[in-house]
Amino acid sequence: MFYIILVVASILTGFINTLAGSGSLIMLPLLMAAGLPANIANGTNRVATLVQSIVGVGTFVRNKKMDIKDSQLPIGVCVVGAFFGAFIATRTDPAFLKQFIKYLMIVMFFVILVKPKRWFKEADIASNKHKHPLTLILLFFAGVYAGFIQAGIGIILLAILVLRADFSLPYANFVKLVIVLVYALPVLIIFVADNEVNWKLGGITACGQGLGAFLGARFATRYKNVQIWIYRLLVFVVFSAIIYLFKDDLGRLLGIDLSIQPA
Repeated sequence: MFYIILVVASILTGFINTLAGSGSLIMLPLLMAAGLPANIANGTNRVATLVQSIVGVGTFVRNKKMDIKDSQLPIGVCVVGAFFGAFIATRTDPAFLKQFIKYLMIVMFFVILVKPKRWFKEADIASNKHKHPLTLILLFFAGVYAGFIQAGIGIILLAILVLRADFSLPYANFVKLVIVLVYALPVLIIFVADNEVNWKLGGITACGQGLGAFLGARFATRYKNVQIWIYRLLVFVVFSAIIYLFKDDLGRLLGIDLSIQPA
């Protein structure tokens, strides 16, 4: 039964990650519920991240002929940051980031809700803001965070690419997937070198997330008004992430243990 839940959750995660982000907030607790320590769960999750990125980018390219020739600089800067983050992750307990991401998600929620029309640009690249030093600095630190723990990075990248770099939401989604794809393999190798990957669970989740990524990319390239649906999913995912991240605080307030216990 647990493996069935894991596969279904993996498909959902791949779909969410392709269209919005923060799917790792689903997978990391499940992998830890399977008995993996936090660092092993973090490394194991990178196997599925690599597979879903390959499938997602490939599906986008085949169905909408998107390219990255005008986005190579921001992609490269973010990837360099991811290498630093992965190196730090193998030598640091990621628990201290929990408080940071909790309150970051609250900020992101209000950023998304304020002036929603900012998310509905028509042109893929509306200006040269993606080359501005501030944009590149933000993307570098987003990359560091991505390499460190991954969870929530999709939301952060979309916010930077849409609100700061001036990309359309569908194109920002594609660039986000390319960024993750480029750093996913080297980052995975770093975790493998430190024996922080469970290949059995990594393989199961990779299959599910690959299917979810295919379905998500097909949806993003085939349906009308896709920007509206992506935006709605973005709002839902961030709100759900906030509920999940604050569940322990809510449990203490209600006197209920809401933590996930290892299997």
